[in-house]
Amino acid sequence: MNRILICSSERDECEFLKEELEDFGKVVKIVESLDFFISQWESTSSINTIVFTEYIVKNTSSFEKLIKQVEASNPEVQIVFLHFREIDEFMRSLSDLGIICISYIDLTPGLILTKLQTEAKKDTDSKISLITTEEPQCAVNDSSEEAILHTRNEPEPSNIYMEHVVSVEERPEIRDVYQEKDSVKASEKLLRSIIDKVKELKKVLEVKNNKSKFKIDDLNYDSLLQKRKKVRDRLIGTIIIAITGVEKGVGCTHTSLLIANYLAKQKFSVALIEANESNEYKEIEASYEGVDSELLSTTSFYIDGVHFFKNQNNIDVIPLLSGEYAYIVLDLGNYVVTESYTEFLRANVQIVVGSSRDWKHHKIDEFIDSQIYLNQSNWRICLALADKQDVKDLRKKWNRRQLYTIPYFPDPFDSSDIIEDSLESMLKINQQHRLSLLRRKMLNAFQ
Repeated sequence: MNRILICSSERDECEFLKEELEDFGKVVKIVESLDFFISQWESTSSINTIVFTEYIVKNTSSFEKLIKQVEASNPEVQIVFLHFREIDEFMRSLSDLGIICISYIDLTPGLILTKLQTEAKKDTDSKISLITTEEPQCAVNDSSEEAILHTRNEPEPSNIYMEHVVSVEERPEIRDVYQEKDSVKASEKLLRSIIDKVKELKKVLEVKNNKSKFKIDDLNYDSLLQKRKKVRDRLIGTIIIAITGVEKGVGCTHTSLLIANYLAKQKFSVALIEANESNEYKEIEASYEGVDSELLSTTSFYIDGVHFFKNQNNIDVIPLLSGEYAYIVLDLGNYVVTESYTEFLRANVQIVVGSSRDWKHHKIDEFIDSQIYLNQSNWRICLALADKQDVKDLRKKWNRRQLYTIPYFPDPFDSSDIIEDSLESMLKINQQHRLSLLRRKMLNAFQ
């Protein structure tokens, strides 16, 4: 069990970090100031993870000395630094010391956990590598073979990142690499290269947007037709949730409806986009209105606080971002068929829907292997109707994957405590909301 120390004077931030790291270890101490950090840290035994926030750093040079003192006395400790500042000399020096630096702007639920697990895996692999070099030649060959298999099926995030940057010119529609950069080990030269690539990518996207048939004028923002409900404060920016399936018929639309209605019940403004050509939303509207679907000519409609957009394949979400939506849910359908798969790669939350049946697991394997060059650390694999034992077995098979299940629930417009708990576990909506409020507070403090 990892033992964690948090250095923050903000109660909301401490609560968020506790929830964030509950699967990684136990928070055994919270320090509100660095004035007496060393004495408090040494009084707590077996601390192996420390989380610092920029808010409590009063002097950068003193903070660097403190970090060096901690690493000198305990080189095994993992240190995370949450910051608002841009990459400067201070940030580069922390990176050189091996500190995991994460910007509040890039921070999403699950990111700190993923970074810590990745660094722990690297340390373990390096130790194994040192041990195997002293073994007989045959043992070395066996270890190398395992390493090759591991690289093919589960590449380290740093390798994914490097390959992703190199392939931007060949794949202009791949998601914004600047958002996926790993600032921990990025050199100044690499950062400048990334910025140049981002500028090129933005030009490509601007040209693509100008040619898009999906115009903002086509959207129905006539809120006067709807009885307005009181909604929760909007998060900083609009969160895009993209749902795609590894094959046809695994339940993408059903999952999308569950998620959109759950968000609406949480008092958020939600847009649900049918980013495929199934035309099922037309039938949903017809069933809701009690009319023949052939009589409907609308492009969008409302049901219980969710704004549905029908049949918007090859969607361009940029016009939607100007609307007052806290969440945009993209129902992409089968990833092989949809023309909007690029939006899945750009989305804040990426959900992959697959079957829980044993004989269908190979479809998920094929989906993962077909995009092994991408950063898959944020993918959330969702299995409908899987029992606890299935999930337990699959977590062993798909190590370091975020795996979730949704119980049987035939009516996606209804609700229950069980289904809400499952969706909250997968989406971490309340955690996202707390993080958004925290960002606002920290932004005000640093402005």
